Amino acid sequence: MVKGSEMDGVEVPEAVIDTLNRTLGSLQQLETDLPQFLSLSHPDLLAELPFLERAHSLFSLAKLTSTLFSLKLRCRGVNPNDHPVKSELDKINVLQKKLERLPRLSEEQEQDMSNINGGGGPEINYEERAGQKRKYPSSEEPAVQIDDSQSLVEVKVEHLGNNSGNVKGAIVIDISDDDDEVPAP
Repeated sequence: MVKGSEMDGVEVPEAVIDTLNRTLGSLQQLETDLPQFLSLSHPDLLAELPFLERAHSLFSLAKLTSTLFSLKLRCRGVNPNDHPVKSELDKINVLQKKLERLPRLSEEQEQDMSNINGGGGPEINYEERAGQKRKYPSSEEPAVQIDDSQSLVEVKVEHLGNNSGNVKGAIVIDISDDDDEVPAP
């Protein structure tokens, strides 16, 4: 551990020395626990875990790695916020928020979910569908393209006439069975 008297002619505040001692103790504990943690991140072991636990384990590993890398950068005098790895650290924080929002399911609920997801739906043969072509609109139908506002005005006049889309007078709807008689406006 670091002691204030061991410093060569430099007086270091006691609070800084305490912080350094705590950090050194944490690093020594990490040094003993890290090999055990890394052995648990073996892909075969992770494959046996339920999905949510696997996600938490992989997230913990990513968080640990990013924290150690940030510490390494800081020890070298580089601010991690100024380093290109900043975007990756931001992605980890976003993933952490998403992971925290996931519901914690009981074993019974997880079993029900696996029964729902694993069972009864129709299977899709993707190899069979790979050779099929998509259907696009027929090229026989003429495509209408309007290039400018003048064309829009011409189309409007053609369809609505010169009354600019306003309806004048009352609209009379004939609901009688007689098609011969035309009601007077």
